[in-house]
Amino acid sequence: MEKRSFYARYLHLVMLFLAVIVASCGREGIVFENEYFRYEITPEGKNLHFIDKQNNADYLKDDGISYCASVKKEGREYNVTGIALEGGILKLNFDEAGVSAELLVTKAEDHINFQVKNVTGDPWSLTFMNVPLSLEGMSYEPFGACLLAMNLNTHVVQLPALQTFMKATCYSRLGMEGAEISMLGLPQKMVLPAIRDIVKGAEGIPFSDQGGAWAQMAKEGFGSYLMSGGGRLTEETVDEWIESCKSLGFNQIDNHGGGAFFKFGSFELNKEKYPDGWESFKRINEKLHEAGISSILHTYSFFIDKNSNIVTPVPNEGLGYFEGFTLAAPVDAGADEIIVNESTADVSTTTGFWVRNSTTLRIGNELIEFTGVTKSPPYKFTGCKRGALGTQALEHPANEKAFHLMEMFGRFVPGEDTELFTDIAKRTAQIVDECKFDGIYFDAADGSDLWGGEEFYWHYGPKFVFEVAQNLKKPVGMEMAGMTHLWWHYRSRWQAWDSPVRGYKRFVDIHLASIKSDTYKHGEFMGHTPVIDKLARAEHSPLMLPLFLGWWRNYPWTASPQVEMTHTDDIEYLCSKMIGNNAGLCVQGSVDKKAVEDVPLLGQLHAIIRQYEELRHKKYFSDSIRTILREPGKDFTLFQEQNGDWNFKPVVYNEHKVTGLSDGSGSWTVQNEFFQQSLKLRIQPLMSVKPFDDPSNILLTEYAANEFSNEGNATGVTGEVTASDDLPENAGAAINFSARSSGTSPREGAWIKMEKQFTPLIDLENNQALGVWIKGDGNGQLLNLRTGNPKHIGYAGVRGDHFIDIDFTGWKYFELVEVESERFSDYIWETHVETREIPEGFNVYNSYKGTVKMSSVDKLQLWYNNLPANKEVNCIIGPVKALPLVPVTIANPAVTINGETIVFPVEMESGMYLELDSDNVCRLYSPKGKVLQEVQLRDKIPELKPGSNNVSFSCEGTEGVSSRVMVTVIGEGKPL
Repeated sequence: MEKRSFYARYLHLVMLFLAVIVASCGREGIVFENEYFRYEITPEGKNLHFIDKQNNADYLKDDGISYCASVKKEGREYNVTGIALEGGILKLNFDEAGVSAELLVTKAEDHINFQVKNVTGDPWSLTFMNVPLSLEGMSYEPFGACLLAMNLNTHVVQLPALQTFMKATCYSRLGMEGAEISMLGLPQKMVLPAIRDIVKGAEGIPFSDQGGAWAQMAKEGFGSYLMSGGGRLTEETVDEWIESCKSLGFNQIDNHGGGAFFKFGSFELNKEKYPDGWESFKRINEKLHEAGISSILHTYSFFIDKNSNIVTPVPNEGLGYFEGFTLAAPVDAGADEIIVNESTADVSTTTGFWVRNSTTLRIGNELIEFTGVTKSPPYKFTGCKRGALGTQALEHPANEKAFHLMEMFGRFVPGEDTELFTDIAKRTAQIVDECKFDGIYFDAADGSDLWGGEEFYWHYGPKFVFEVAQNLKKPVGMEMAGMTHLWWHYRSRWQAWDSPVRGYKRFVDIHLASIKSDTYKHGEFMGHTPVIDKLARAEHSPLMLPLFLGWWRNYPWTASPQVEMTHTDDIEYLCSKMIGNNAGLCVQGSVDKKAVEDVPLLGQLHAIIRQYEELRHKKYFSDSIRTILREPGKDFTLFQEQNGDWNFKPVVYNEHKVTGLSDGSGSWTVQNEFFQQSLKLRIQPLMSVKPFDDPSNILLTEYAANEFSNEGNATGVTGEVTASDDLPENAGAAINFSARSSGTSPREGAWIKMEKQFTPLIDLENNQALGVWIKGDGNGQLLNLRTGNPKHIGYAGVRGDHFIDIDFTGWKYFELVEVESERFSDYIWETHVETREIPEGFNVYNSYKGTVKMSSVDKLQLWYNNLPANKEVNCIIGPVKALPLVPVTIANPAVTINGETIVFPVEMESGMYLELDSDNVCRLYSPKGKVLQEVQLRDKIPELKPGSNNVSFSCEGTEGVSSRVMVTVIGEGKPL
């Protein structure tokens, strides 16, 4: 598209100087305003007002004094001490730091621009706009405010388009002069059109009309896709993929690189599957387009496969590195130690998928892998494997450089300012253009902090995407694994998360809440239940992008206590939220005919998804119905009226876990919030465990002195672990776990954790459950027994939580099998845990997606949460054992409702499930969803009355172990 020349734009800005409305620099302060907003600052730089002029509402946050600007210098932060406006130049003085800056200020009808012209005094950073707002950035507000960064050197903290904090910073590392922002304050409906006007002629932002302010107008962001990978989509299989795609009602296919498809970085295509190279894939895309299906190129952004021609047989000199070392002595081709001048004390040998580190050196044209380093002189890399990754072992003279290569996700990256960096971006654009891909997924873009750390994550990822965008002949939709302010202009939807393996409904709510919050990294949303419920029901995200609820994978039942089966109501929950939010989906895993034949459950789930998708794309339901469907925690089921119209009914799935036939868990109460109706239910036997005294159990606690240490606590919480004389039967030791909260932290966030480390790591692969005796004090606190992995082994800190509510007194035995998920966000936990190699904050994936690698457990933690204020709690904890899982068989399961009993004449093994539906049809299914039999009922089906219902369960169980069964009582309401 045509862009203004520098001189034309400069002339335009000069002409606009005359239109800047500026108050005098006296007591009233300095004012910047246009038709829609008024921003006022005192001569000392304190923020005074940010006013919506049409409604005369001041949205400046008034919880304290804030300054419009600040600098960082020599590790200290200094607020602005004085400002002045002279002829369109805003002068900022930071007297204490010896720093000054000048900003060029210009005004347009719907925004005001601020551009850094010069900075003196050598600060590390300059924050040249800082306006905290009382706005929530929510869809129900009439007014929206936004700062837009106008080039790569400008860091605006919050994402467009509706912001709650307008802050812009530039850095000496990247260059301060030229940093520029546009400030908007408008009626919310005008925000996106205004941004379109601003960025379509911007010199510093490569143009795209497929994302950002245009995303709601483009079709790509509202689609749903299948994910193909490993070279499964070929010219021979394309027709099968089209059929599979349409079987779910989807209209896009994501083509995930790597493996048997193409090598990341070099884009070398598998010639066995694609004999004509990318020309083969161009023909595939043509067939997809003929079928009405879009095609997405899924790359690993700037990451480089180690078997690519960039790495082997001759490594590219542009490979990125953490640090360069100087050889202290010549190195021959067979040496297994390399002596360097610089210190190796801080070099780590910890590696892993999520770890930002490698054990690879590049010296000239050779790659060398090391296993150790010395921490004191002489500094060495030891255990060196020469000629690694297919390179040649060579001699190297003294003073030659050894580069410690950057790595994450098992792959290298280019240097941030190298020709290789640019070449990978250009090749990406070339393939998209030539093969006519409709979109790009920049996976692994969350590794953008490799170059400058978290501080410059916002810059280097967009630098790569800008390079791709300006080399595309035609803009396409884009997605990224992560988010920054500048990526927003290209982003076509918001935001794919990795697929959960349990707690599906709550995960959907958390996903929706997160993408309607200001969190910019996927999975790191820190909300708990009140925040989740508020945000999840909102109409749209502050980003004002189409919403997305992928990625998703459907699971049949497995024996793993960490993975839950995907039931039909899980999918109806997901799909009703998709309609409520007009959100797309991605389905991963096998979806073809063979997979459906092997796992009939998949066919049932796919049919549900297809029907919902057809109705979503037709915009079948009214806004008022969609508002109801967005309500978090509320289930609905889709049905067809007698006249053929589609409608919804509210449903409640009352799940209850029977943990044994004689432990009291077989009786409970169900609340029916609807009218009187026939019983509907699902019964599914779970895995059980061997008895506590079985010789195959593994003892995890000796309760020796200092075995558990305090590894953290919420503000105002104290506690300790001490030896106990009160022991459960046949136990050699026990501990008192006592704690007290001052009430400073809210009850649901009053936590403390004690931890035992296993050195070496302990293998619990065959003992995945826990058994423990607890003596409760009845004070209502939550006790959590958590197992975990080292961060470089687990999924970025995955956790295996097992909750026990201390609502009882006296000794009680617990068999802890399934990992907790849904209740995790009912509480507030530790907000930030990291290692040097993995700077990850709180991550909801660790409760919902990740599974503990049970062969490599490094810790057992004892947590309290939900501590009452100003009251000491104390539980006695007996020995903790890891127990093997065992399947169970039950026969003739029976459910009693208010004294009426129905017996189901079947025999069921762990994983099978029985469903009694609203048509009084009863079926028994295999763990894979195959109908095993139509169950003929002999008894009258009990009725659920409105209000409270007494429920009990019984069956013929398996001798010697607990018969553990999930019973779900289902109530349906009237049509919407």
